[in-house]
Amino acid sequence: MAHIHWTPLRVELAASALLVAAAAAWSSVRVLGLASAAEPSVGTVCAGVGAGVALAATLPLVTAPWARRLFLLRGLRRAWDSLESGIGPGLGVVEILVLALGSAVSEEAFFRGAVQREFGVAAASVLFGLLHPLGAAYIVWATVVGAGLGALAIASGGLVAPIAAHGTYNLLALAYLRRRSVRPDTRS
Repeated sequence: MAHIHWTPLRVELAASALLVAAAAAWSSVRVLGLASAAEPSVGTVCAGVGAGVALAATLPLVTAPWARRLFLLRGLRRAWDSLESGIGPGLGVVEILVLALGSAVSEEAFFRGAVQREFGVAAASVLFGLLHPLGAAYIVWATVVGAGLGALAIASGGLVAPIAAHGTYNLLALAYLRRRSVRPDTRS
């Protein structure tokens, strides 16, 4: 039996495949109409991209040198520093695209497409936050972001806007992470 070297890319592909399969099976059994919830329109894509850009605009706050001095940002900065030193240096264009889009599609299909439809925004948001265990602050941040994505799903009536928001944020955050991880260390 061959040994698999688990890179972040392979982990993402495996996790995304599992989440999409679980969402599809859940949707099929419970007749949730997952496929119809993913029909795009220009308006929903634009709304999602706008929300993702707005969220990504907060990244310089978390990564600013003074962020460690503020209680609310300290935990997020630690999580970011961990990502920056852990996966940042190995991110190429293909990795950024696969990580950004794979997680956006799979997590939104599962959390907003299945969990939220069955148990509501709160449950889906908390589970989404717990899926991002980079520290307590990051779990809380991801839970709040999950609630925003859930509200976007409700407001848009489907999954396209939250997928576009999630994918846009991930794409910009990973590109920012890569850019910061190849620069000389400027952390204070």
